[in-house]
Amino acid sequence: MRVMPRDKSLRSGWRCDSCGQLVPDLQAGCVEWLAVEDTRGKPKVSGLRLVHRLNTGARSLEPCRCRYNPRDEFRKNRSIVEGLALDRFAGPDGLMLLFSMIAERELPLQELIELAKRVQMPGYEAVYELVHDAVSEGVIAPCISSGFYLQCEIWDVLKWAKCRTTAMTSHVEHHKPCVVSR
Repeated sequence: MRVMPRDKSLRSGWRCDSCGQLVPDLQAGCVEWLAVEDTRGKPKVSGLRLVHRLNTGARSLEPCRCRYNPRDEFRKNRSIVEGLALDRFAGPDGLMLLFSMIAERELPLQELIELAKRVQMPGYEAVYELVHDAVSEGVIAPCISSGFYLQCEIWDVLKWAKCRTTAMTSHVEHHKPCVVSR
């Protein structure tokens, strides 16, 4: 899978929702959220995010700065940090876990759907930050709806982004223009 980090270059992995840097593989990431009791004693869950599992810098014994700090979150409003390794959300079993969480309304529905798209749909993470520009420039017209893209649309955006990046970095004046074909 490819990701479109803030520098707009194509790479493999996912964007960390905390620091914005690359989470290169399933073992390097985790999904976390906050749970707290509401005024009626019912669980309320929020803050779903995909983040680095460990510090991204040099090997360190410090806790990962991208993850919620359990002590700080508890002090703020008595929230408890919960989560699972990113690899638990991948593949057929991960998709079934996501379906289960959606059916049980364990977390906010829109956040779960977005996580499912990011982890399960090839190329989705890579086009996430570019798709608005691609639609406005006429590269794609989503067949389903905004935020829900077919694989052919995702790949068209990836080709367009690669062509655009090549054109921006090329120093050759007579460079042949890229054409995205369907």
